Parts: sequence; C-alpha cells; structure tokens
Amino acid sequence: MKTEQSIVQELERLEHRVQSSTDPLVHLYLRERRPPTASSKSTIPLLLVHGATISSILWDNPLPDWSWMDRLALDGFHVFAVDLRGYGLSSKPDSFDRPPLENEPYARAKDVEQDVLDAIDLILDITGAEQVDLLGGSWGSVICGKLVAENPEIKVRRLILYAPLYSEMATRPNWLGKIPISKNQSIGAYRRVSPEQLRLRWDEEIPVQDKTLWRPEGVLEALMRSCITADQSTEDIKQPDFRVPNGTIADLHEVFDGKPLYDCSNITVPTLLIRGAADPVSTHEDAYRLFENLKSNIKRYTVVGNGAHFMIAENKITEVHSTIAGFLAEVFKS
Repeated sequence: MKTEQSIVQELERLEHRVQSSTDPLVHLYLRERRPPTASSKSTIPLLLVHGATISSILWDNPLPDWSWMDRLALDGFHVFAVDLRGYGLSSKPDSFDRPPLENEPYARAKDVEQDVLDAIDLILDITGAEQVDLLGGSWGSVICGKLVAENPEIKVRRLILYAPLYSEMATRPNWLGKIPISKNQSIGAYRRVSPEQLRLRWDEEIPVQDKTLWRPEGVLEALMRSCITADQSTEDIKQPDFRVPNGTIADLHEVFDGKPLYDCSNITVPTLLIRGAADPVSTHEDAYRLFENLKSNIKRYTVVGNGAHFMIAENKITEVHSTIAGFLAEVFKS
C-alpha cells in the first residue's frame, strides 16, 4: 500500500515559461502540480497569485510536508502558481541592475494584471478547461480582485482572497510605514529583503513569545533560501538578500490611505475571504468592508484563530487548506 509520502513523490511537478502578451522582454515562471488521476476532485484548475514580498514559493515551500501545492494536488486539485514580473524565477527588468532610485516603482497593479491574464490563458490551453478558480494572497488579493471587478468577461469561476487588502485607513503596517514615499520622492524600482528583515516582520505579527508555537522551525529558512537562490546571478552568488519590485509598495500606500484600487461592488462571482485573526496587515475592518460590498450571491468570510499574515506557512495550514478546499469543491445550489 502506498504511503502519503510516496504519493507526494509521484505528483507531477511541471514548470512553464509564459511569454507576456504586452512586453516581449517579460517571461513569467509558472509552477504546475497535477493530482493523482484517481483523486481528481475538480476539472477547474486553480491559479495562485502571491503577494508583495515572497514569490510563488510561499505556496510551494520546499521543506518536506510544507508545500501547499502538494496538499492541494493530493486533495484532488490541479493547481498552478505564477511568479509575477520581477519576482522569483520570472524575468527581471534592466532597472534591477541599477541603483533602485534611478527608476520608478516596477510592477504596479495595473502592469501585473496582464501577467495573471497571460497565465490564465496558458492554463486554459494546457488543461482544456473553460474556467479557472483564482486565489490572490495579500497584495495578490488586490490584483485578483481588480482583475475580476474590471473584466466581466474573465473566465473565473470562483475567487478566493487570502489575507485580503482593500481600503484601510485606521492602521498601517510597521514595515510599510518605515518606507518613505511622497509625491516628490520616488521609492525606486525595487527593494532588497534580507532574512533578518522578514524574520523581524513575521515575528512581530505573531503575538506569542515562542514563535515556534505558530511557525514551525525551518519554514522561514526554507522560503528565504529559495527566494535568495532565485534572485542570484553568476556575478553575485553570495548575496545575503533578494530583490523584489516596489510597485507593490506604491500600491499598498494607496490601499492604506483608504484609496481602493478597484470597485469591489463589481465582483459577482462566488467569493471567499479568509484571514488570520492575528493578522495586523489584513484587518477585520478592511476585510469586512470588502465583504459587505461584494455583489456576489455566494460569499463567505472566514477568520482563522491563531493565524497571522503568513498562516499558510504556519501551523494553521491544515485549517486554511480545509476551508479553501471545501469552498472549491462545494456544489452550490442555484
């Protein structure tokens, strides 16, 4: 009898390069995980869109037993995850090779929307499906919400907004507030993120002294190694950090100034909002405001206790997974 570990080893792990339809210099990296044939639960593929700092590796942690993509595939879902332009294994712009302040913030929401559309087109071509399910996490929730709200013809069956951000005015994340921005000062094309910076931010968001009670040892380190390796070049193989676009920061300053980047009342597809109760970035007030204004006939809002912003990489992964997998597999009555 096969063990779960042996089945995980047999999962098909495929990789694709997606040519941007708007920029010949942009190529996107797309992960694919296919379920064992006998366990398929849905003929609708799922696309995962990451947030402002960690690329799609957040969904596919290389630490054994911590890949959410593996869990989804084992549960019968055909899942994909894209690295948006400038992130992870997708192409980097020339501006990343110059001092950051020489160029404007790279990869704003309006720019990366097409990245998601291009990924969807390839996924539909690969699978032969007519629709996708779409999940956006954190800043990715802004991208996916904007995409569905402003493109009524988009082939999305269900929308999941993980750690959703929309229009928050009362609070601002410490890590965002520490990055200067004004009408007369550019924040630059990109920023560098070190393991220590990410650890301090993540630790700050977990409201218990012993962080291993929420975040298992090795999870953060595995993510950081992958992020740094993906950003290495032959000229800089010992870099202690990795680069990420600053378009996200410019977008999030608007979000946390109470200026939504899209009108959520234009969203009508079945939608699930899910956030951690301890998440100081995706606040209850903001998420509930978004939830109340959705025009979806089917909409859910779930709060996961003892979960922070990165709860998909914390001990609450099982609860997050069961909530999202249940929503995707549910048969809704018309």
